[in-house]
Amino acid sequence: MAIPSDAVKPTLTSDQVKVLIAIVDTFIPELTGQELENFVRDYSDGTNEEALRAFAKAGIVNQNLADTIVEKIHSLPPEKIEELGTVFKLLSTKLGTLALGGTYGDFPSLSREQRTQIVLSWSNSMITKFRILSRAMCSLAAVTFYSSPLEAVHRGIGYPGPDPQMHSERYSAKTFPSYDFIEVPPEGLELTFDVVVVGSGAGGGVAAAELAKAGKSVLVIEKGHCYAQSELTLDQADAFQKLYENGGSLANHDGAITILAGNTWGGGTTVNWCASLQLPYYVREEWAKLGLPHFVSPAYQQSIDTIIERLHVTDKFIEHNRPNALLLEGCRRLGYPTGNIPQNTGGHKHSCGWCGFGCRFGEKQGTLMTFLVDAKNHGAQFMQDTFVEHVLIQKGKAVGVVAYQNGRKITVHAEKVVVSAGSIHTPAILQRSGLKNKHIGRHLHLHPVNYVFGKFDEKIECYQGSIMTAITTVAENTDGKGYGSKIEVPSNHPALNSVFLKWRNAADHKRRMMEMNHIMPLLVLCRDREGGFISIGSDGLPRINYSLSKHDAVSIEEGIDRCLRILVAAGAKSVWTTHRDLEPFDVNPELGYDDPAFKKYLAQVKKIGVSAHTTNIGSAHQMGTCRMGGSPSKSALKPTGETWEVKNLYVADASAFPTASGVNPMLTTYSLSHSIAQFIKKSYETTSKL
Repeated sequence: MAIPSDAVKPTLTSDQVKVLIAIVDTFIPELTGQELENFVRDYSDGTNEEALRAFAKAGIVNQNLADTIVEKIHSLPPEKIEELGTVFKLLSTKLGTLALGGTYGDFPSLSREQRTQIVLSWSNSMITKFRILSRAMCSLAAVTFYSSPLEAVHRGIGYPGPDPQMHSERYSAKTFPSYDFIEVPPEGLELTFDVVVVGSGAGGGVAAAELAKAGKSVLVIEKGHCYAQSELTLDQADAFQKLYENGGSLANHDGAITILAGNTWGGGTTVNWCASLQLPYYVREEWAKLGLPHFVSPAYQQSIDTIIERLHVTDKFIEHNRPNALLLEGCRRLGYPTGNIPQNTGGHKHSCGWCGFGCRFGEKQGTLMTFLVDAKNHGAQFMQDTFVEHVLIQKGKAVGVVAYQNGRKITVHAEKVVVSAGSIHTPAILQRSGLKNKHIGRHLHLHPVNYVFGKFDEKIECYQGSIMTAITTVAENTDGKGYGSKIEVPSNHPALNSVFLKWRNAADHKRRMMEMNHIMPLLVLCRDREGGFISIGSDGLPRINYSLSKHDAVSIEEGIDRCLRILVAAGAKSVWTTHRDLEPFDVNPELGYDDPAFKKYLAQVKKIGVSAHTTNIGSAHQMGTCRMGGSPSKSALKPTGETWEVKNLYVADASAFPTASGVNPMLTTYSLSHSIAQFIKKSYETTSKL
């Protein structure tokens, strides 16, 4: 089976690269001539002309970001590189450009106006692949440009860059724990432990701590890297590259859904937004009916309580930032239910709008600050930058793992193996290990999200203060069976903002980015019912196969409707969705949400509907793919977390979820892993009595 260091990927030719750069330059170019002068005239207040001009003149190509663009394309799966390469090859010829764009002439030699018309034609095409290509290339250009640490961009749009407090006394008040990591010599390494845990996030961290405290020798293997406190720059581009899967450029099979997943020491707990919501009881009852009565037992509640106590989860110290306060106010005026979102911040106030790039202050209680420390204090050992290829299995029992660190082989012998590599990589490890249960890789849930925006006269600065502290459940039960959407407020930094803005032409997009500090996004988080699956590519790595179902689209549509109403009730001057063909609605301040024109707008939004090919869909939660259940015909895991096929092989992460949690899954992942760790301890007790 191939491992990442062995995989040979195709690369773009020089002609294909020229086409790629011409495409991204179409989306984010240098503004010149009258276009430049109009931009400066419209936004200048007499004191900021120099900054405006620098921003307008900044572009992908003249800011030397072309190499970054090419690197991101080359980080894609081989089949995607080949698919894009075919398109780029055609566009490098006159006839190919005529066929794909309706204009005669190789794409790089066309004027920007001609190229603009071509990419716009793709975005409105009846052919789905063209629409996805347009969106993917626009997102690639926008994220690369607006996440880069360009002073011209930051000054132009009024963004402070990395957190201004990052070198304050607050930073020096708390230090990160230190970890020692096993390094593999050139000849390889062979180790023996009682338990090997694959993954260091909410699942792996808890399992490692619990089993180490029980007196077992534990090895934690993490494919990501552990960054020192001083290495967390809180810069967007640097954080995406260091801390996220595939540099933040992960996507589903057709590129229509952008997916964020942690890939660092502490996993997703290092980059999440502190939201610590308990699994709703109606979901616990649903899971119990699937052969898992543990989830409605006092024992499971005890696991939840244990986690809450260790992380000091509470909502007592929340100070809502302006956008979260506006969410609450809009809901109050409409009579919608609201609540605070408890935070895993150690029982302290936590104002950290940059937490998605790592908590430099050490206030967020991810596993690197808590459970991995517990594991370390009880003798656990650790490996970073280490990719687990497969589980060793003998006579139907797991007996260790084979892994690679910088191409050097490690064989770890262990009595028990706990795979906590996340819902994308856990099923891939099991499949590479030869497990055949049909549910391994199936039932992938992503909590697909959509954004709705409101523009306010006042400054919102949706990257300042605490992230995601308020919620409304007004749309959580769209189908009457527990499926719908939660509405929350995201942290909105330039890269994320740029992806969800409509693109009509280069100047218009930059104009919209100028308004970022006055924009408030609301996030529609769908509890998806249908799901997708994980498959294995030719390189041995996982592929995300997921399409938004009609049922789940309706859940998002209802959430969008409520978001628009909330924003208008909160005082927005204009509101809009991510639908490509729908213009913003200008609010009549006298009539507000009672305006007949607004009601027509809502009806229009509902009529258009939602799909991943006509709106921007993203995801930051991955669940399922190795679900627990009451029988091997309906699940991949026993109620104890052990696989049905292989003894002593456990899964303890969000991949074990039977269905989508419907709330931010971090706390559920922690508590589920804690429960599974108790089952593993009991298995030792049972064995000792035999």
